[in-house]
Amino acid sequence: MPASIAAARLLALAVAALALAGCAAGPAASGSAPGEVTVALSRAPASLDYTRNAGVAIPQALLYNVYEPLVKIDSEGAVVPLLASSWTVDDARTSYTFTLREGVEFADGRPLTADDVVASFDALPDWTNAVAGQLSGIVATEAVSPQVVRVELDEPDNAFLTALAGPAGTVFAAGGTDDLATRTLGTGPYTVESYDSGVSMRMVAHEGYWGGPPPMERITLDYYTDPTAQTNALMTGGADAALGVDAPQLLPQFENSPDFTVTTGSTDAEMVLSMNNAAAPFDDVRLRRAVRHAVDSDGVREVAAEGYGIPLATMVPPTDPWYEDRPDPYPYDPERARELLAEAGDPHPAISFKVPNLPQYVRVGQTVQSYLEAAGFRVDMRILEFPAVWLGEVLTGHDYQLAVIIHSEPRDIVQFSDPDYYFGYDDPAADAVLAAARSGPPGEYAAGMRDYARMISEGAAADFLYLTQWINVVSAEVSGAPENSTSESIDLTRLARG
Repeated sequence: MPASIAAARLLALAVAALALAGCAAGPAASGSAPGEVTVALSRAPASLDYTRNAGVAIPQALLYNVYEPLVKIDSEGAVVPLLASSWTVDDARTSYTFTLREGVEFADGRPLTADDVVASFDALPDWTNAVAGQLSGIVATEAVSPQVVRVELDEPDNAFLTALAGPAGTVFAAGGTDDLATRTLGTGPYTVESYDSGVSMRMVAHEGYWGGPPPMERITLDYYTDPTAQTNALMTGGADAALGVDAPQLLPQFENSPDFTVTTGSTDAEMVLSMNNAAAPFDDVRLRRAVRHAVDSDGVREVAAEGYGIPLATMVPPTDPWYEDRPDPYPYDPERARELLAEAGDPHPAISFKVPNLPQYVRVGQTVQSYLEAAGFRVDMRILEFPAVWLGEVLTGHDYQLAVIIHSEPRDIVQFSDPDYYFGYDDPAADAVLAAARSGPPGEYAAGMRDYARMISEGAAADFLYLTQWINVVSAEVSGAPENSTSESIDLTRLARG
């Protein structure tokens, strides 16, 4: 391990020790009002509109809690009914007929009908968020009756229902999407009462919710970019739970406390070292392979996540049916990395590295930089404000060479075959394997996806550092916190206190 990485680890431990010392007095009583739960999170939404803005923080807060699709992904990763009570599929597997639940209303009291589904799906081409592309196979949506809607696909798609459970499948009120950035109008159990951008969101119960009154009258989401401040909020009663904790070095003070429960669950969220395959120098596969060999993913995980997380050889978590526990085709081998750089004609290439300004990413970035420089790269690491600047330059503008981000979308490896996505990866052979897997017989889907995943990894399309784990610290008074992260939503629909 390079000396600079060892120093970074010692610094992280010192910060943790200071935090532990500062919080040793024990927790204070909850400061939440009766009927309210306050949740501390680390990533704040850029706005309330995920049709226009990328980043997982918006659907984390709003999907399933405020907005609902026809189906959802449950805590075990299965697709289950939500606004649709049932559905059928024709023999050609290109026509889905959904029956809507009776008695569903939007938060303003208007009833949900098939026309709302038609309007929502017809508007998908106008989204500027690339996730809408997950449903690009829809060619027509028809209101068969007020409670029945038919969706036609251009070809069979084994991933259709999973995509339908994500943000792109949201059913909005027809004619009610003019000011989504500041106002929500959904069918979910909560509605947004207020949002102080980057600071706090307050959700209140949706009276008349079709599923019955939700457990809480209010849920407040408070956002902390500093993990120590997030921890202190728990200890001082300013928060009742911290969900998706990014700083596991701060957990020991809670693990043996009768006042808190600490859980570690599964996620679909991969820490990805992204390379711009469409621009120099990473349009050269030798440079991409050199990065893979230069970076010790286990070392990154040890420094940045205190060893939490699961090693990955490609962008497929163990919860996916096509997961393979297989060796990394580019194991840590800095000497091989140096050979590849020499073969490419520049043993010391200069690269820029754009890193979000959140503590977890900065720790990852510093560790990756040390490994790359030890192998011969010259790395200009730039810390960018997240989400606004990083998303604008990297995800939207594709103005980057190397970047790091957590990809939290379920079954998101298919993004490598999206020509408009920021990876810029182009492999017609892999695209063909993916297309055959998605449109072929359902029984052959998993095997085809395994082949696709192997091709993406062997093409060094990115470096898959590790799969993050879903860590919660929850007051003993609180129940119903999601113990796994199986979708883009932080599902708060069962959260309760008292």
